[in-house]
Amino acid sequence: MGIFSGLLSMFGWGTSDFLAAKSSRQIGHVLTYFWTQLAFLLITLVYFVIKLPTFNINEILKFLIFLIPAGFLFLVGTLAFYKGFIGGQVSLVSPIGASWAMVTVVLSVTFFKEVLAINQIVAIALIILGIILVSVNLKELLQIKKFVFLTGVKEGLIAMIAWGISLFLIVPASKTLGWFFPVFALKFFGLLFLVIYILFSKQSLRINFQPSLLALLFLIGFLDIVAFFGYSSGVRGEYVSIIASVAASFPLVTILLARIFLKERMVLNQVFGMVGIVAGLILISI
Repeated sequence: MGIFSGLLSMFGWGTSDFLAAKSSRQIGHVLTYFWTQLAFLLITLVYFVIKLPTFNINEILKFLIFLIPAGFLFLVGTLAFYKGFIGGQVSLVSPIGASWAMVTVVLSVTFFKEVLAINQIVAIALIILGIILVSVNLKELLQIKKFVFLTGVKEGLIAMIAWGISLFLIVPASKTLGWFFPVFALKFFGLLFLVIYILFSKQSLRINFQPSLLALLFLIGFLDIVAFFGYSSGVRGEYVSIIASVAASFPLVTILLARIFLKERMVLNQVFGMVGIVAGLILISI
């Protein structure tokens, strides 16, 4: 069931990221995140109200010290990730952001005393090498003889670090409070911080409410639910290192969709880099 939960997250995040790239290019990354997270909360609000009498308020208050910063960090990571989609290739930004599993694994080993096997150590090395290879065009690098990040790489790295810490922080709450509330709280606080940011930056929340756009935003929010609740339920009973790495293999889905529908191309070293990342993410779960 743990691996199945990880696979649900992989499918949900992989598909939603591909759709979010399309939405970000239409209405911008901030509005995409705001409306998809609002859809997320509206969809889950009914369940939240039904389960409210069963929540232990004292336990919830104890874990807010983890859930509030988790919500903020996830917001930072997602905004960076969506921004990377605007100018960068989906098949480039996605695998870098997906390497959040490396951060989560290191934190889990350090604080939860999860013991890494040899194959998992090798997997981390593959992920690091893969990030380096997928982040640059070696042919252009040799021609200009200076190091230049490709468009979207910096945003992907920010997402990797912010997501890795955020998804580590919700683990203690998930083990105690169950699969639902920690994710709901993370999304709630993330949306709250986003509203504060939008108000201070004086951005408009208006979008053209076309049926196709509304359906797209709703679908992204729903797939996000599938992914997050799969992850939260998985880490309750399995090693965080295993669930995180399976879930973080979502570039397999995103890149397949980008290749089919966006006709994106990658240079050879980026192909090797992505293979290294995906191989590392898979190997770390074995």
